[in-house]
Amino acid sequence: MAEHYGWQWHLDWKSALMTALMLPVLVGLGFWQLARAEEKAQMVDAAESRRQSEPVPLSTLPSYDNYQPVTATGQFDPQRYWLLDNRIVNGQFGYEVVAVFTLSDGQNLLVHRGWIPGSRNREVMPEVAIPQGEMTVQGEIYVSPDKPFSLGDVAANDSGWPRRVQWLQVADAQGAVENLVPTMVMLSESSPAAFRTKPVSVNVSPQKHRGYALQWFAMSAALLVIFLLRNSNLAALIRRRKVN
Repeated sequence: MAEHYGWQWHLDWKSALMTALMLPVLVGLGFWQLARAEEKAQMVDAAESRRQSEPVPLSTLPSYDNYQPVTATGQFDPQRYWLLDNRIVNGQFGYEVVAVFTLSDGQNLLVHRGWIPGSRNREVMPEVAIPQGEMTVQGEIYVSPDKPFSLGDVAANDSGWPRRVQWLQVADAQGAVENLVPTMVMLSESSPAAFRTKPVSVNVSPQKHRGYALQWFAMSAALLVIFLLRNSNLAALIRRRKVN
């Protein structure tokens, strides 16, 4: 009896059912991640476009969009500020200073003044120079969209000022400062009252979603290969071809 060397197909209903159920899901997830990548790319473009615009007075904004250059006029509270702990710059321990800035209209604003070096003695709080009198500061609006992870805050004084913490969110500060504008301004390097500052990076990554999409499409392709191997003699044909 002659051996059959051609293509043979024998449908396995279990693998066919699994493929019919799983393949649309995997492909759909891949296209969803591509859509998310496009959405993030548009967010990056919008953020970069805002960064290139001229600073506008904070009081004129209808909403507080991240990376919007702004100016604000008022004066720094001489007592109330936070020290964000364990900030290392070029191998040196220090703090980032977030101050309360009282605007001309009486509202309070969180102003990130930048980094200052700290003492090797953890019990010694750094001396922070507080500018006196009314001034106009300049910077970018930025509130992190992510909730920071922390093992707990380290407070210099639970009821007094300044306060040393690991992280500070606007929502946390609202319990400590009255009439607070729901955003934060990161001072630019050239602004009055700025310490050592650096531009805030646009924390959005379209590439991450494209990578996820590639993974979902690869899983879809693998599922199709398994389906073909399960329902045909493709594997035997490949082995025979290698032998010959």
